[in-house]
Amino acid sequence: MESFFESLYGVAYVAMSIVLVAVTILLFVTGIRLFMKKRNRGFALSCILFACFIVFIIVVMLTTPFSATPPGSPEALAALLHFG
Repeated sequence: MESFFESLYGVAYVAMSIVLVAVTILLFVTGIRLFMKKRNRGFALSCILFACFIVFIIVVMLTTPFSATPPGSPEALAALLHFG
């Protein structure tokens, strides 16, 4: 049963990543289109910057390994101090 939930978690992780990438690309393209049409330049620039920030978040999410350690535990704090 544990392996079933691990595989289900893997499928959900991949699906979530695909959806995040698709929405980010759509947001970036929308910002570029609005910027080119010279309409709502502030909104277009904010869309582009937000999409760039989300790309950073996606990269961090995909490269950081999942840990079963609760966030407030001493092990998590030690790991945080080790990386920081």
